Formats: sequence, C-alpha cells, structure tokens
Amino acid sequence: MINTENRIVLDSFELKNNHLTAKKHKYESIAISNQLPIIWHKAKDFNVYDQSGNKWIDMTSGIFVANAGHSNPQVNDAIKTQLDKDMSFAFLYNTEIRYEFIEKLLEISPNHFEKAVLLNSGSEITDIASKLIKFWAKKNNKKYIIVFEGSYHGRTLGADFLCGTPKSTDWCGLKDENIIFFKFPYENERFNLDDLPPWIDPSEIAAFFLETYQGWGACMYPEHYIKDLYDFARQADALVCFDEIQAGFYRMGELYGYMTYGDYIKPDLICLGKGISSSLPMSALLGTKELIDVDINAKVGGTHSGNALCCAAALANINFLTDEDFQEELKEKVKLFESASKSLLKFKSVANINCKGMIAGIIFHDEPTATKVVKECVYSGVLPVYTFRNSIKLGPPLTMTKDAIKEALGVISDCIQKVENEQI
Repeated sequence: MINTENRIVLDSFELKNNHLTAKKHKYESIAISNQLPIIWHKAKDFNVYDQSGNKWIDMTSGIFVANAGHSNPQVNDAIKTQLDKDMSFAFLYNTEIRYEFIEKLLEISPNHFEKAVLLNSGSEITDIASKLIKFWAKKNNKKYIIVFEGSYHGRTLGADFLCGTPKSTDWCGLKDENIIFFKFPYENERFNLDDLPPWIDPSEIAAFFLETYQGWGACMYPEHYIKDLYDFARQADALVCFDEIQAGFYRMGELYGYMTYGDYIKPDLICLGKGISSSLPMSALLGTKELIDVDINAKVGGTHSGNALCCAAALANINFLTDEDFQEELKEKVKLFESASKSLLKFKSVANINCKGMIAGIIFHDEPTATKVVKECVYSGVLPVYTFRNSIKLGPPLTMTKDAIKEALGVISDCIQKVENEQI
C-alpha cells in the first residue's frame, strides 16, 4: 500500500476493466477514445480519487482543462451564484455575465485582439477560425491555408481537414485542395518555402494555421522557425492563426503559449478552449475586428455558445489565474517543473524531453516502454496522460504544490528506472 499526503494506492487496486468499462462498451461507440480503466469518483485540486479510496496525483488536468485545479472553489462558487440567479441558459440573447466575461478576456489579452467569438469546444472554434479565414481569403484573392502534418485541431469535418495528413478525410471522400501540409520541424529545421508544392504561388497563401505545440508529444517549434514563418507571413500579407486550445491560460508559463516564441508575434487569430474555464464547456476565438466581422454570412453563433453558467465559470477562472500572488507562485513552480522534467533525459529509454512551462512530453524510443511506464506510474499513485504512442504527457493543474511536483516527478523517475531494470 502507498500512503503519502498526496497519494494513496490500496493493495487491492488493479488496473483492469470494471463495471463502468462494461457499460461503456455496451452503450457507447467503439470509436470513442479509450482511457485507462480508472473510475473518476472525485477530482479536487491536483488529486483524482476513485470510489475505493485510491488517490492519484493528477498530471493530466483531465486533458489540460483544470488549469485552476479540479473543483476550484472560486469557479464552483461562481457557477452556484449564477445558477441561483435563475439564469443558466439564454440562447443568443444578451446576458450581463456574457459581456462581463468577454470584456475581461479582451482586457487581459494583447490589445490587437478586438473581438471574440464564443462557442463550446476546441473543435468548433478551430472550425470557425478556418471558416473566417476562407471568407477573408476570398475577399483578398488568396486561397491556401498552410497546416502541419501530425497536428490535431478537433473532430469536426472542418477541423479534420486541418489536421493529421491529407488522408485524414479519406473516410468521407472529401478533400480540400487549398489546405497544404508542411512537415513539422521535429529535427530543428528552418522554415523553408521549398516545402510548398511547385504549382503554388506564395502570394496566394491566405494563412498559416498551427498548434502552439504539437499535442501528442508537446513538441515545440524551433524559435527561429516561428520567427521566419511569421516574418514571411507579414511580408506576404498572410494571416497567422495559433491553435491555443492546449497551450493557453498559462499552461506554457505565459497567458498564451505563442508568447513564449517572442514578444514580436501578433497573431491575427487565436483559438482558445480547455483551460479557459477549468471546468465547463467553453471556447473562444480572438481576433481583429476585420477578421471576426469578415462577413455577416459567416454565421458563428450556436445554441449554447456563451452559455451563462459557462461564462460565469470562465470569468471566475480567469480572475483566479491572473491573481498576482498566484502568478508569483506559478513562476517558481514552472522553474521546478521544467528542471525536474528535463532531468528524466538521463534515462537510456528516453529519447527526448519537450518541456515549456507546465507541459512536458517524455518521448521514449518505443511505444511498449512508454505504456509500461504509464501503468507503473498509475500503480504508484501518479496519473500521466497515456497517449497510446511512444510518448507520455505531463500537464498538472497549475495549482499543484512544489512538494507535489517533486513527489510526482520522483515517482515517474522511479517508474522509468524500474521498467528499464526489468528490460535488462
């Protein structure tokens, strides 16, 4: 049995399918993304509990949502207060809380962002971003959107066109010939227009659409790559859109992750979600007035977009995360997290460590080793993101204490060592 201040794992715990796994298989699609068979009974701050009394240090934030911690008291109180006002749903009618939230979001953001679009999920907001880009491109005699192989932007058809590879939409028989894939610069390559197919006129590039980091392994762009891409975009009058769904709201140390690549970058659009509320479904697109208002026929609203409860949660979340005392503590925790994560490169099974702020990708030489390490971590009271690839991702709630960071990274180190010893 493991029993510390931050972890409890009972002798009886087994990582195996349970009664809820059976219900999942009975009632839900076989195509739903699988996760480890752990029952989430309660999640509080940086801990996850099951119904049997096991307690894990959560290194996932759910999936990079609970930046302000699970069940954050300020966020919970804001939801309850809004609910007690008998105003939980208003379609697209005006509500005070909607504009309190939008005004606060724009207030904390760089001032070249002038307007917002509210929706419910990251998939929806990236879909709308590409839609507005296409409206703008048509008006400006441009057409091509440059994206990157291996990226992920969501599950809608519009988002599907943008991510993975050109074959991502083979399932429906549709292609968007104006979306061009570049190879992701894993090997520290420079930005190079030679990656363009020869028939494309660079002056017809409408936009670059990129994840702030590539999700599966927290793979960062080389800083010079982003600078060269951005400089070219400005010279060519092309737009730059960052998908900040995972990277936003201090996940990478700064308010928005793109800021870590240089203070000269001013994206035309950014897609926000996940950590925007630390709880309820909410997403937002920030941009210039020219782009957000590009055409009245763009139709960007939705049934639950700007839902009152979600706006209340998001407003409280932003107020919590931007608090000066919290930000001072976060700077110290970021230093510790980065240092402890990068120290894992000492293991021979680890090929690379990608880390910036409170996000890390541990890249192993092979997938079986990564899987064994994940399971060892769970049996040891630490819950990492299981990617089903040769990577493990770490993205704890930003509220995690320094002692818990040390404990969690120490456990992960021990688990890697144990797996390596078993392989000798």
